Amino acid sequence: MKTANKILIASGIAICTFFVIMGPLSYKILVPAMKSEIMNHLISVREIKKLQIQNFFHERYGDVNILSKNPLVVQSLPRFANAFKSGGFDDPAYRQVDTYYGPLLEHFLRQNGYNNIFLVDTDGNVVFGVKRDEYIGTNLRKGEYSSFSIGEIFKEGLNNVKFSDITWCEEAKDFIFMGGAPVYDLSNKLLGIVIVEIPYSKIDAFLSQRDGLGDTGEIYIVGDDNFMRSKSSFIPQNTILKLEINTEATRDALRGNTDIRIVKDYRKIPVLNAYTPLDNLKDVNWILIVKIDKKEAYYPIIALKSNLIIIGSIIGGITGTYLYFTLRKKHHKNILSAAS
Repeated sequence: MKTANKILIASGIAICTFFVIMGPLSYKILVPAMKSEIMNHLISVREIKKLQIQNFFHERYGDVNILSKNPLVVQSLPRFANAFKSGGFDDPAYRQVDTYYGPLLEHFLRQNGYNNIFLVDTDGNVVFGVKRDEYIGTNLRKGEYSSFSIGEIFKEGLNNVKFSDITWCEEAKDFIFMGGAPVYDLSNKLLGIVIVEIPYSKIDAFLSQRDGLGDTGEIYIVGDDNFMRSKSSFIPQNTILKLEINTEATRDALRGNTDIRIVKDYRKIPVLNAYTPLDNLKDVNWILIVKIDKKEAYYPIIALKSNLIIIGSIIGGITGTYLYFTLRKKHHKNILSAAS
């Protein structure tokens, strides 16, 4: 074999060997980096959403506490209570108080985006509501709503700021939160409690922002009873307080752990799941789930593997073809030389 042939064969072997080695080596180096980037993105989304929800509750605690000390509430609550006890809602004295204070409280409601504001006296009588719903005129200490969320807020809110879990509001035809705080006069005498209804949409706005989570990404909240506190992105029907989720991720998060790993979600589909407890919410025990289907999350890695195989096959094919025809041409020349 001539030197030229040896050089060609050696070069072909060297090129093929290079790509055979570089393909798996590149894959081995790039895959962990890509997995880390995917996981870090999910963790970042989880921590941002967690902070948004925690800040939302802390701000609402502050709002309700400030509202309970607002002169408008401090002055109007005893006046509404006295007028209600004297003659009820149709009494001229009550209508006079309502004419003066009602529009101011309604303005406060609209300004803060609340669904309703109630004033309740120390006996449990709901003596005022910006919107006249089913609670108005009832007694939260012993009436039909005493065991409802608003009744619990009244009983516990007489001493401290208290918030409820998500509850259904028939008047709004939507889910709400309730928050209450005790109201004192200037002599520190307890006058009653102010209760606000906060629309669920305030929380839903955080969860519906799924930028960077692809087609299968989802962010949702689960309570300590394992029922969802948010809407599912994949189920058209309402899932709040209706869809029970008892997965490996939710169980671990409810034990107080924060992690990211591949598990099966409530659809029994493998997902990359970043979960954490929503601690420091004071009155609710929730966990936060940020997830994306494993297939979509790791699609870039699968694509990289496929591309490396394709590129390696093409280069190997081109190198082999080149060597084949080059050696064949050399061989043909040698035959012609020998024949002459």
